[in-house]
Amino acid sequence: MLLAGKDGELRIAELGIGGPTAGQGTTHYLQVLFCEMNFSGPTSRPRVEDRLIMDRGVFDSSAHYVSGNDEPRYAPMPFSFSARLADTINSRALMDWLSGSTNIPNAVGGTTRIYSWDGTTTIDGNTLPVFKDDKSTYRVQVLWDGTSDIGLQYNEAYFPPGQQTLAESADGLTLTANGMIYGDVTRITAFDTSGATISFV
Repeated sequence: MLLAGKDGELRIAELGIGGPTAGQGTTHYLQVLFCEMNFSGPTSRPRVEDRLIMDRGVFDSSAHYVSGNDEPRYAPMPFSFSARLADTINSRALMDWLSGSTNIPNAVGGTTRIYSWDGTTTIDGNTLPVFKDDKSTYRVQVLWDGTSDIGLQYNEAYFPPGQQTLAESADGLTLTANGMIYGDVTRITAFDTSGATISFV
């Protein structure tokens, strides 16, 4: 069976009440049914480059590799997707989240604030630093349903406010989201079941 875009779902999750103070509250997420089927993102982080060292440009028994700069391993990576917007508060919340808002409008259960993931995840065992300015980063999971499910998790995904666009057509509004992945990229076969979808009044 071929995996098809129509079988895909994407979730954007904030950290949860209590922020980075270990395990307080519940992680909340928005479900995005991206019907345009144009998701694009990396499947892993790049590796550090190796540079060949030779004796005066001659390859001999002393030739060896040295590791290059760590920057490519930790540099942010782009990803994107589009979604049709429904006439619901969920669409409004999605636009708020992607615009950098730290509020969850009209959410029930006392959940009114978005907590960022920045400074809470690792790459190669190294905890990433907190951003210098105020950015809201999310955990993004995308999963395609099949006999053997396949999916990806992007940690510390940031959506630059000026790079999110709306396009109008006769059959609806399309939101195009452009993000940068600062955290690690991992494979998943199921969504994280510890979170809860946001409910609105």
